[in-house]
Amino acid sequence: MRLTGTALGTTIGTDTGTDTTPFHRCPSVRLALHDGVERAYRLDDPGACPLSGTPNTPASAYEPRVHLAYLLARQGHRPDWLARFADLPPAAAHRLAHAAAEHVRTAA
Repeated sequence: MRLTGTALGTTIGTDTGTDTTPFHRCPSVRLALHDGVERAYRLDDPGACPLSGTPNTPASAYEPRVHLAYLLARQGHRPDWLARFADLPPAAAHRLAHAAAEHVRTAA
């Protein structure tokens, strides 16, 4: 599983018109929580990621429990504990732990 992201573009006015250039990708992971609908959940804090503070849509959502579990997984907490602590389905906790391990691996 690879982390995915939601692109945010910036609009730059030029002599010839307007150019939209993506400059940020908010990290996200596809999860199905208790509602059973699989969607991309943003992993960054709303203050750190420009799109994390945007309203939830069917394509992308910010859920504080997902963010908390992701941060705790990055600190080494096990998926079974994350599922209980953050009240997440076990499969979602495992995906978050995998995304956190990938983040740690690529940051090193």
